[in-house]
Amino acid sequence: MESYAQETIRVLPDSVSFVAALLVEFPEFAGAAFDPRTGTVRLTLLVGRRLPARGRLKFVRRLEDSIAVLHELQGGPPPRAEVRWQTGPNFTRFELVRSVEDLTVEEVRVVAQLARETFGTDLLAGEANFEEGREEELRYALEHARHLRPTRPVVGLREGGRVLVYYARRPRERMP
Repeated sequence: MESYAQETIRVLPDSVSFVAALLVEFPEFAGAAFDPRTGTVRLTLLVGRRLPARGRLKFVRRLEDSIAVLHELQGGPPPRAEVRWQTGPNFTRFELVRSVEDLTVEEVRVVAQLARETFGTDLLAGEANFEEGREEELRYALEHARHLRPTRPVVGLREGGRVLVYYARRPRERMP
């Protein structure tokens, strides 16, 4: 009987693979979007209650400080990070907008862990399933995302235990 060597087939990641890998590896995020034209990623956290202004500001400060300290420990300057939020009657949504140029998997992990520690069961997150090699694939996809030529923006959402990723519509140019 002949034996065949196992060959690892690596699919060249694109923007869809990058967003899907983010959401699969980090179930804390309710959604993610990547725009290769601007080189930015938007990570969305969803909390199942309305947070008071003081709680929102406290979380944003902790998030910004944690990211700055991580980059300082890694020997780099603090990155530009924009944190937005929106509240409704029974939810709070946070969005972290970052350039992929200096984004690291460790930074994304810090954001996810901080959200889980801060909001606990109020964080509307998917279920974590550990799978060997997924982090390496995410690192590979992130590195490749830094060099993508401008293509259509991609949006990913978590819905009922599944990750859905699709191309966003291009904004129409306005007529003068």
